[in-house]
Amino acid sequence: ERKSYVTGKKLNDFFDKVNNKDKTDIFIDKNKFAQFFSDYLGRKTFALDLDGKNIDEAKKWLSSMDVVFAKPSKGAEGKGVTRLFVNDVESTIQYCLDNKLGTIEEPIVQHPDMNILYPDAINTVRLITFIKNNEVNLLGATLRIGNGGYVDNAGSGGIFASIDINTGELDSVAFDKVGNKLNKHPITGTKIEGFQIPLWSDVIGLCKKAALEIPDVRTVGWDVALTAKGPILIEGNDRWSRAVWQLPKQKGLYHLIKE
Repeated sequence: ERKSYVTGKKLNDFFDKVNNKDKTDIFIDKNKFAQFFSDYLGRKTFALDLDGKNIDEAKKWLSSMDVVFAKPSKGAEGKGVTRLFVNDVESTIQYCLDNKLGTIEEPIVQHPDMNILYPDAINTVRLITFIKNNEVNLLGATLRIGNGGYVDNAGSGGIFASIDINTGELDSVAFDKVGNKLNKHPITGTKIEGFQIPLWSDVIGLCKKAALEIPDVRTVGWDVALTAKGPILIEGNDRWSRAVWQLPKQKGLYHLIKE
């Protein structure tokens, strides 16, 4: 049975084999990602030059904003994501420069169905695509749910559950990063297993279309938020998390990546 599990080494070998390293920078730099996938974002974003070369543009962009989310352009696992109330445009910019937060975004308004699960963070779908013979296959999906903060990553206290790829329904209990099982959300009390993610076929359509924009990177873990207007991309990960994918399934998934 152990052979059926994906280890860190097996997954890294898989990434090395199927993803063209020359093309992955677009997933590592959030500003490059936002530029390339601008039609998929459903929100305004601004790339702040950390040497202060576009401060005037930044002032103009921020002047209409009350709240923004700022993050490091190359951060991972929700680290450094900061909610900023824009009371004074100049001090907001200075804060971003001081803390090396080079990606600034307007807040996402979450689909009301997703607020039932947890309203204070954007609960995101991680959907994994794999291109084989020019076709986009799905390797699995997980919902990451906020839990006490405004970020949903397990590294930042969030919890996650497996999604039935055919229906968009949660088909497991939730897990935290150390593997504790939760039947209900600790704060909202919403039952996890059986929860239906809205607009599921649109989520799949969005990710399949995005995957074909950059076919040399054959596997990507897409992070998707649900809004009332439809699903939107948060980011893509060319080296996606093994635990978030495999752990909630409670079985080995090596057969999905073995060629």
